[in-house]
Amino acid sequence: MERSFTIEAADLARDLGALVPLVDSYRRFYEQPSDLVAAERFVRDRFAAGDTQFFVARDAEALLGFAHLLFSLETVSLRRIGILEDIFVTESARGRGVGGALLDAAETFARAGGLARLTLATAHQNRTAQRLYLAHGYVPDQRFRSFNRFLTPEPAATT
Repeated sequence: MERSFTIEAADLARDLGALVPLVDSYRRFYEQPSDLVAAERFVRDRFAAGDTQFFVARDAEALLGFAHLLFSLETVSLRRIGILEDIFVTESARGRGVGGALLDAAETFARAGGLARLTLATAHQNRTAQRLYLAHGYVPDQRFRSFNRFLTPEPAATT
């Protein structure tokens, strides 16, 4: 089956206006209040800092989703790694392979850049995302347990 969408690296000038509402929707999915101004500032800052790569899925009419790959360093391997900080697909585009295609684009980019690994996290209750990640070769971490120390109030996600 031929895909009815494309995946490409986001371009600030071309994609900002459509990407910001998707970032805002992603935040609302995790029960954060809508804040388009802050979302735009965040996206602009990430482009300016050069510490991330956004990928977007688009069809002829609109953006269908995005992946946000954040670069970090890993002392154990002494190499750069990628953190798939965000992956979001609009509700109307779910089930069309968009999420998997975004994962594939991030992996291709990471391999070409010599990154040691990709890592990601999702809410315990987000079984749909977990099935997608498992189907694409991601495995639950068996070596390390993640902990967070929240420095600002952080509402618990129920999604």
